[in-house]
Amino acid sequence: MKYDVVVVGSGPAGSTTARFAAEHGAKVLIIERRAEVGVPVLCGEGISQKVDDFKVLEGKRWIACKMEGARIFSPNGTMFKLSAEYAGSETGYVVYRDIFDQELARGAIHAGAELMVNTNAIGLLKKNNRISGVKVVSYGEELEIEADIIVGADGVESKVGRWAGIKTTLKPFDLETCAQYTLANVDCPEAYCDFYLGKKIAPGGYVWVFPKGKDVANVGIGILASLSKPGLAKKLLDDFIAKHPEYKKGEPLRFLTGADPVAEAVESVRDNLLLVGDAARHVDPITGGGLMTAIEGGKYAGETIGMAVEKQRFDRETLLEYENRWKQSFGKKLHRNYVAKEIMLDMDDKTLDMLADSLKDYKFEEFSTMSIIKALVTKHPSLLVKLAPLMKLARA
Repeated sequence: MKYDVVVVGSGPAGSTTARFAAEHGAKVLIIERRAEVGVPVLCGEGISQKVDDFKVLEGKRWIACKMEGARIFSPNGTMFKLSAEYAGSETGYVVYRDIFDQELARGAIHAGAELMVNTNAIGLLKKNNRISGVKVVSYGEELEIEADIIVGADGVESKVGRWAGIKTTLKPFDLETCAQYTLANVDCPEAYCDFYLGKKIAPGGYVWVFPKGKDVANVGIGILASLSKPGLAKKLLDDFIAKHPEYKKGEPLRFLTGADPVAEAVESVRDNLLLVGDAARHVDPITGGGLMTAIEGGKYAGETIGMAVEKQRFDRETLLEYENRWKQSFGKKLHRNYVAKEIMLDMDDKTLDMLADSLKDYKFEEFSTMSIIKALVTKHPSLLVKLAPLMKLARA
């Protein structure tokens, strides 16, 4: 078998890369180790309405709820709201993740990509010291698939990246341990996603409540792995639910666990190889959200692959077009939010309450990092020293 490109992984980044590569004339194969695209469901189920601009999803079947904004609760219960009026396209959708992933894969197939499920990548092929394909096990049979470009869309701590010599192993302080229930029979406002902060509630992370329609919600937690131990994420989530009557009466339809990178992005291009999505650590270190960057980065990767196939040039210099585009689009924000994450880790619950108090009644003229910092230091000038590194980055 010979393809222009083999994409390892059919998540949002992989399917979007495959779609745009196929639309630009490349012969594309997606391989997926699971038996069904999008199943089992992964944790992330929130995405910005900016996704509409990319026109990669048809219909509304993948949408569970359309959000008007978010409510953030500090440890003492102080709440501030980010409404659509201020957050604009940063408000979003809560999605049915399995349908969402399958719809993206369907779009890639419609564009001409082929898809093999039950197919696990086990190594890279090399010829004359360059990557020339991928070794796989498909339905128990070992196969070699030749390709000019391999795309690692294989998630956290990408094996494809590691096989190419890229350091993809994460330190515990750059990894969130996550657990979540889908609960039925709960009460929550359908128009807002809720986030609960605090070292006791979720050390190094937060608890989220995402409405998924009438009396159903995704209630989950992410805590920093360096502050965790086996079973702690589930215990803290259960403690949170037990303390909230509106969720305590809920019954679980589903329970999931997972991991989420909250790290700086890694090198995403080598000769004949790209990394996209979680594999490239294109995840917001503050929110842990990566669906939007997966789709945006996937578009850039697919279009770059199409250009490379047209020129028949697969060297790093040619493929760097992809890295340059994602860095220009969202690279600065990922780095800035990594710095913000590090600053927040040093904040105790009292400081988080102070932050919420600063923001609860503030009238934003716009929603930006600088506007938030301005709101914080206006009411609490003592925060200026802690936020100085972030202010410097926001101004850069």
